[in-house]
Amino acid sequence: MPVPGPQGPRPSTDFPNADGSENGFGNDAEDANWSTKKFGEAGSFTVRALNSDVVRYEYGFNSPSYPFSLARTAGTSTSVSATLQNAKPPTAGPNVLYVRAVDGAGNVSEPTKYFFYVTPRDQADSPGDFTGDKLPDLMAVTEGGNLSLYPSQATNDLSKGSGDLDYSMPGAYRSNPDKDPNGDELPPYVAPPSGHFKGALITHNGDIYGGDGLQDLVVRVEGKLWVYPGDGYGAVNIDKRREILLPDGAPSPADLTQFVSAGDATGDGRTDFFATIGDELWIFTGYHGATIDQATRLWSSGWIARDIVTAQDISGDGVTDLVYRSDPAAKLMLRKGISDGDGGVDLDSLASAGGSAGGNDSEYGSAGWSVSSVPLLIGTPDANGDSIPDVWAVRSDGSVRFYAGGRTTLPGSGTEIISPRSYWRTRIAIG
Repeated sequence: MPVPGPQGPRPSTDFPNADGSENGFGNDAEDANWSTKKFGEAGSFTVRALNSDVVRYEYGFNSPSYPFSLARTAGTSTSVSATLQNAKPPTAGPNVLYVRAVDGAGNVSEPTKYFFYVTPRDQADSPGDFTGDKLPDLMAVTEGGNLSLYPSQATNDLSKGSGDLDYSMPGAYRSNPDKDPNGDELPPYVAPPSGHFKGALITHNGDIYGGDGLQDLVVRVEGKLWVYPGDGYGAVNIDKRREILLPDGAPSPADLTQFVSAGDATGDGRTDFFATIGDELWIFTGYHGATIDQATRLWSSGWIARDIVTAQDISGDGVTDLVYRSDPAAKLMLRKGISDGDGGVDLDSLASAGGSAGGNDSEYGSAGWSVSSVPLLIGTPDANGDSIPDVWAVRSDGSVRFYAGGRTTLPGSGTEIISPRSYWRTRIAIG
């Protein structure tokens, strides 16, 4: 017969539940309790069961699998407990601890879930990392035009990522505009207006604004380009956004069909962006906190049936390459960049296949990459610790897959990290 479930885990001093309630579910990140232990630091949880026949507890983080076990201490039904010592949750930001009890006959209880937030490390974010654990994360715009953050998950030793995406948290908030007439304390932050990111293009790859070492988000919304400074805890305050001004002769942001951050492709220490505008390929170079220095059309045709996947160093030679999706061929293609001899890429080498290293585009991902099969895909800085950029893809059935990158091709068929979900089929954008 089933065993009565664990009564807990009990609220942890190191990792308090997210909102101070029994299990911590149901609170927004901006109002949540954050852990006193920072990501990578060990802490403890205590679990207790109602059944004195319990002999051990089985547990795991962020999925209902139970790779770890812990023997209980002896005692009565009110003290049948065990302490999970030296626990290191696998991601900064939202985590869930799953626990179940097992009795001497091998009967297993229903699991208990404990939701909590892990505080980021005190150091500059790595490229793509919003949560301070040195792993790139994914932002997504929901059907309703709201922003969600999906933190990337580490492996057990926390030194490498798995590419997995688990629980989401709100990706944006705003300062509370209300003042209580009675002088009562109000929360300092509230959810942004619903639909704020409706129709948005989003991208992130590095500290773009302010030089504070925190990951920032670039958004095309309301017909303009904006930078939303990151707060280091996995979200952005929409009240702090700043418009990105474009030089004379640049196309209107309203006309952009894609906008992808490349980090510093040109070697001048400033952030660059690749973009498509209908059938054209553009690069926006030299953003320095207010204005993009130059907007250059690289090519005037062929891009209406293509999607930029990533603009990063794929081959490992220190020069930015371009990976794009060809919808008619249902393939991913790799265009290798050529060094300009001054620490950056020769932009002409990314303008056309003929000007690239080797004089042609090579197949990077085999058939099956059509827009109808993979509605959304995005390249990401290295997520699994092999120093090669990777790819996240949302498939037409609502599943999400992680593809570990390769130097010349994208090996294998990827790993399903989120099983088919109806809400993933309606995502507007990822970045």
